[in-house]
Amino acid sequence: MRRLLSFIVLVSVILLMSYMLMTVTVSSGTTADWSQIWVSFDNLTSSVFLPLPHDANASYRVPHGVAAEVRPQCQSRPSDDTALRDVCRPLLAGKNSPLRPAGTAISAAEYAQRTDNCDCFRSNLDYFVSPEDTTDEERRFPIAFSLLTYENLEQSERLLRLIYRPHNVYCIHVDATSSDQLRDGLEAIASCFDNVFVAKPPVDVRWGKVSIIHAEILCMKQLLNHKRWKYLVNLVGRDFPLRTNYELVKILQTYDGANDVQASRNEEK
Repeated sequence: MRRLLSFIVLVSVILLMSYMLMTVTVSSGTTADWSQIWVSFDNLTSSVFLPLPHDANASYRVPHGVAAEVRPQCQSRPSDDTALRDVCRPLLAGKNSPLRPAGTAISAAEYAQRTDNCDCFRSNLDYFVSPEDTTDEERRFPIAFSLLTYENLEQSERLLRLIYRPHNVYCIHVDATSSDQLRDGLEAIASCFDNVFVAKPPVDVRWGKVSIIHAEILCMKQLLNHKRWKYLVNLVGRDFPLRTNYELVKILQTYDGANDVQASRNEEK
């Protein structure tokens, strides 16, 4: 009886492998390799995430009635959190650090490549995109941000990354005289989020002039077209947050609708 069952299993495996070999087709006419046959085996067992074909011109036929989803694998950037902590720990204690962090610059070309796949972009750079990353109190108190920048794509993106929460809304103003590389990069980044946009038309901002107010008002007007928010926080590309979003919410709740505006008067002598 055992020999009969073993024989039946062996014949079934041979028939199954023959079926998979017939269902895998390559448009270039080349012979299917074992990696393609294994994909078909996965398709027969369950709905799976298929890896991208090794050949960009290859096409695969999934057996009828089997759901399959094609997703490219995300390429993560190398990082060494331990080394960074060793660098920063003395600085946070008010001491000089003998170490220097390794260069972590992200080029404009790399941003363009990464934003081709927004899921990978958000995941690899650790954006807070899940509602579980925030509290109910934060979600009930959305904040609008205006970000005025004119240089340094990576620094602007890092600032956005640190302040980003899915329930807030963000307006990025890129100076009219800024490079196309900066503008295109930030527009590509903004396209990966439903609540981030680049203000248009851009203003030619001159430091210390009323054009700064014009750029701020442009963002304010366009932010009003988006979902409701409680407060507006205006930033520039060189700012860096010292508070978490939750701490910021608690501070703004204390204001209870009041504003915190600082101004100075430059009197000519």
